[in-house]
Amino acid sequence: MAKASLSDEELWQRITAGDGRSFALFYDRYWLRMYKAALFYLKDTSASEEVVQEVFVIIWNKRQTLNINNFAAYLNSVTRYEVYRRLKMAKHSLIDFYEEFPATGAVVYNMGYERLTELDHEFMMQECLKELPKRCREIFQMSKMQHLSNTEIASLLEISKHTVENQLAIATKHLKQNIDKVAIFALLLIRII
Repeated sequence: MAKASLSDEELWQRITAGDGRSFALFYDRYWLRMYKAALFYLKDTSASEEVVQEVFVIIWNKRQTLNINNFAAYLNSVTRYEVYRRLKMAKHSLIDFYEEFPATGAVVYNMGYERLTELDHEFMMQECLKELPKRCREIFQMSKMQHLSNTEIASLLEISKHTVENQLAIATKHLKQNIDKVAIFALLLIRII
């Protein structure tokens, strides 16, 4: 039987026995999915590649003690955990500075902290939006993140402009009602970090 046709469970049995070729096949099967997940949050190709490598190193080192039932879900969870761990570490290691060089008049400002804060807010908003129906969430994202007009959204989704406006009103109302939760979560996150 060719190794490429092996199921994840069969591959995993070989991996736990120390078969490096099976692990390479497992890597080939899942690395792109994990890379895309990391890239979604980090927006940095090299950092995303590092996350994937780190996750696979962890899996290889713990292969004999791991009990994985759903490989796709497990790898997705481990990847997200590694992304969040890296973001948290980066937040701690960032140095805010504002420096002016009188000789040249140049001003240097570290934007890293602002970018991480922006990522935190985006993550919290996405979590809040997950509570909305899929179509409502899709319309909101097309309007606010892709900056499409209501007419363009209606045309793309083949629905009326009035439906688009109603769905945006529902999403906006939901965000306003849950802004307290988001703000409290942000405060707790700041205190924890």
